[in-house]
Amino acid sequence: MRQVLNIAYYESLHVFKDKIILLLILLVPALYTLLFGAVYFSAVLTDIPLAVVDLDRSGLSREVVAAFKNSPKFKVTGEISTYEGLQEGMKTGAVRAGVVIPENFEKKALLRRGTEVLTVYDASNLIWGYNTRKYALEVINHFSTGRTAAYLAGLGMTEREIKGVLDTVSCNLDVWYNPTYSYTTYLFLGLVMMIIHQICLLGVSLTVTREKDRNSWMQYIGAALPRWKIFLGKCLPYLVINFFNYVLLLWLSARLINVKAGGSMGLIVLLGLLYGVIITSAGFYFSARAPNSLQVTRYVMLLSVPLFIISGYTWPMTHIPGFVEGPARLLPYTWMAEAIRTVTVKNLGFGYVRGAILALSALSVLSVLLAVNFDRRRKPPRAGGPVINSGSGYPQEGP
Repeated sequence: MRQVLNIAYYESLHVFKDKIILLLILLVPALYTLLFGAVYFSAVLTDIPLAVVDLDRSGLSREVVAAFKNSPKFKVTGEISTYEGLQEGMKTGAVRAGVVIPENFEKKALLRRGTEVLTVYDASNLIWGYNTRKYALEVINHFSTGRTAAYLAGLGMTEREIKGVLDTVSCNLDVWYNPTYSYTTYLFLGLVMMIIHQICLLGVSLTVTREKDRNSWMQYIGAALPRWKIFLGKCLPYLVINFFNYVLLLWLSARLINVKAGGSMGLIVLLGLLYGVIITSAGFYFSARAPNSLQVTRYVMLLSVPLFIISGYTWPMTHIPGFVEGPARLLPYTWMAEAIRTVTVKNLGFGYVRGAILALSALSVLSVLLAVNFDRRRKPPRAGGPVINSGSGYPQEGP
């Protein structure tokens, strides 16, 4: 038992002398918990952007409109009044759902002929889809019950007759983009983009630190070569491999896992190239800045979970606090994840991912500029930093 305690003691000294490890095991779990809590702080999805297309324009239809406006779950926009406008609003994301009240709605309701209110909603993101469906049914059911309650109170009707009256107005649902509510369609491509991000970033981030660990980085920084040639030569293999993985994983997702992956091939290729350039350049930049492989590996390991959570891919960006949303929009994964879903799942064209392409283009230029301008001076390792392959010494007590 004493030997076990001695090992534990020396391990504890290592932990407390290495500030990175100390932060990882003591601070990062708490920071992750706070970060995730901030993202999901609202808990309930409210103020869902909703368009109401009233084709009847009767007193009863206006009551239906008022019922949706009075619901805290929806935020009705008055800018859309036609079905064509609703279609465009759904494509651009201006609204996430729509209610269409048909012609002769009041007439059929008064004659007790079955009439329907059409509700359409975007199910490419299941958080929006499930909640919109539930809330729409709640509003319609509440409206129908309230409408008939006063009338039925004064009639001596049987239970069957009352049920027939209460079912006069029903809600017909039309699910767009993800009609089967496939969780794979909703989530899987985001995971694929994260796999590509982390694997490529880790591979590239070791390209310079590996040379530093072997003391062979001097042959590059001391050679009569411009920085861009060193950068390009070191990164080109990773860029090619990363794009190959991108295509392969999309193919496997569509063919073997049955993920909905359609859309323009040109846009898919363009997004993949921009994404690959950013990741490769960022990995080289981290590698050039990090003192050794151990250090850069630690940094890369910290990225995957927060990038996925704050990107808005699983929880709507509109419901993420501003202090989290701002930094999230500076990250390539945020733009790439939503753009690939817009192209492959919604099958929309360039106009609907223009903003994402511009953002990824700007980030690719910035990342390349940062990577190319690396420091050609070889800095000696800092005293007290992490030791590669455990080293040959033991931590000492005291100064």
